[in-house]
Amino acid sequence: MKHRTAGMTAIAVLNMVSGVVVILAGLLNVLGVIYLLHQQLRLGVFESPTARGSFALLLLATGIVGLTAGFAMLTPRPWARPASLVYAGLLIASAVFAYAIVPILATIGTYDMSSISAGDLVRLTIFSVIYVVFPVPYAIVLWIVFSAPAWKATFAKGRIGEA
Repeated sequence: MKHRTAGMTAIAVLNMVSGVVVILAGLLNVLGVIYLLHQQLRLGVFESPTARGSFALLLLATGIVGLTAGFAMLTPRPWARPASLVYAGLLIASAVFAYAIVPILATIGTYDMSSISAGDLVRLTIFSVIYVVFPVPYAIVLWIVFSAPAWKATFAKGRIGEA
């Protein structure tokens, strides 16, 4: 019989919750790309928002990997560890990509903080939490947890469920 520890359950739930949050962020970005395409077609501009579309697809893929890794942890599978490590890497990649794609995050280095309005500061804070403050530390935690020898041994092929 396969069994999991409380720590594995906690990581599984966190993977699933963060995966759902990232999927929602990806869906919102897809809606933004669709709206942008609609507005461009309405104005007769035929440019494709390739970078924003790629970012939205990266977010969706990241969330799906996180959700899948979480379910794999709940029913301990040998591939749950590598899936979680891939998820951590995708979280870091999406955070880096967010600074190039999300306009308000891209302007952080170009504005003096005193020149940002209160509304823009709130937007900046929300976007920073969604795209950087939440995913980057969680990705680091995943790397640390899954690099521990005990977790490596637990998810070694054929070792899960052994007493």
